[in-house]
Amino acid sequence: MAIDTSKRREARILAMQSLCQWDAQPDDRDALLAEYLLSRTDDEQIIGYAQKLTKAVWQFQTDIDALISKSCQGWTISRIALVERNILRVAAAELKLEETPHKVVINEAIEIGRSFGGKDSPGFVNGVLDEVYRRMSDKGGEK
Repeated sequence: MAIDTSKRREARILAMQSLCQWDAQPDDRDALLAEYLLSRTDDEQIIGYAQKLTKAVWQFQTDIDALISKSCQGWTISRIALVERNILRVAAAELKLEETPHKVVINEAIEIGRSFGGKDSPGFVNGVLDEVYRRMSDKGGEK
């Protein structure tokens, strides 16, 4: 599904927020996702892309979490703050899908971190995602 570039950030934000909600309330994730997204927007492109990203995180979560942990040097996924953890998950899933240039994915994640994370979030997100992308590129199969 093609989505206007201007709507991608909103979809990424909604995917991150959906994952934060799911971390706090892991019941019936598909129903909660649909309900949450519909409560935030009626734009079908945004809903579709947010669902795609969220479901990609769920599908590849074990691999994504392991890759993020390896890329954090000394941190496990559970030690990363909720918002930053889910920004990283959404971006890693989007990198894995290979539909958007990696620089765009990383830059968008940095900007979302700037808006929703702590003061150190942009630098942390940038550093981790640079390493995630490097590891994906080096292994080919991790994408």
